[in-house]
Amino acid sequence: MAEDIEMGKGRDIIFYALAYILGDVLWQVFLSSFGITAIIFLAAATAAAAAFCIAILSRIGRSSVPAGLLTACFGILGAFGAVIGGIPREGMALFARAEELKAAVSGIMDSILPANSDEVAIAKALAIGDKSMLSAALKSQYKASGAMHLLALSGLHVGVVYAFLNAILSILGNSRATRAVKRTVILASLWTFAIVSGLSSSICRAVTMITVYEICGILGADRNMLRSLAISALLICLFNPDAPFAIGFQLSYCAVIGIYFFYPRLKSLLAARSLPMKYIWNTLALSISCQAATAPLSLLYFGSFPKYFMVTNLVAIPLSSAAMWLMPITIAARNIPFIGVPGGKVLLGILQTLNSVIDIIASL
Repeated sequence: MAEDIEMGKGRDIIFYALAYILGDVLWQVFLSSFGITAIIFLAAATAAAAAFCIAILSRIGRSSVPAGLLTACFGILGAFGAVIGGIPREGMALFARAEELKAAVSGIMDSILPANSDEVAIAKALAIGDKSMLSAALKSQYKASGAMHLLALSGLHVGVVYAFLNAILSILGNSRATRAVKRTVILASLWTFAIVSGLSSSICRAVTMITVYEICGILGADRNMLRSLAISALLICLFNPDAPFAIGFQLSYCAVIGIYFFYPRLKSLLAARSLPMKYIWNTLALSISCQAATAPLSLLYFGSFPKYFMVTNLVAIPLSSAAMWLMPITIAARNIPFIGVPGGKVLLGILQTLNSVIDIIASL
């Protein structure tokens, strides 16, 4: 096979994904600038061009297709995706069932934590992405302290769930059969979590990246973070052409790109030997990487930048992670004597500590 197609095993998917998203964005900007006649004419032209591109793409593997042409094809396909629109969620049984599960978990949270309290509001935001109970004052504190990302389900939360599932399922052993079972359970659990939490761009991105990561492990392929990120962006835009215009989508992808490019370099600046120092430096390096990549968007959309984000993340991330680890255990054991009630009290204490820390940092 030609060298330009051999690129398909590596970085070319990144360029194809970027081309698709660019085509999607440019077309939607174009839609808002022209009249209905021009829109209909250009929609028909785009459909014809997309059909031609699909025919070309179908020849991959049978003949040599220049990578530049494929990139252009993906750009036109992105525009065509913007024309036909996303898949509506209204009336779909999957999302109706997800809302039922979300309501059930919300009810359980009310039973194990004080109703209408700040703690249950934070618990619901962390567990299922339900921010309806968050007061304006609580939101203001989290925003001022630089911990607002804890209240918006993101890759951080997916990473905590992923680590929790890996830890729980490690008791199964590490044989080939058990690895397959663990991967199946983990991916099924993560996608259930994504659906129940509303399939936000950040959650879909993180779960898709882990899915690609696990599939690569099954197939014995190279695991590449940037390629997984590109695939997740492409899939999200295929199903939701409006996604690139969402603030959450932009912040989420900028944060991961910042981690990919900045974090390894910052981490290597200090070779900490003790575990506490290693944790502190790694957390600081991760926080700086994320904030450096998302700072322009934060200033553009919110007009502010958290001054104490490094201090916040050093304390808030461990506390929120501990709460997320304890929540499923407490929910599962809520009716078990001598376990359910103490578990709920420990969870309440963690959430109270988290809110107190956020309040102190916000007041600095």
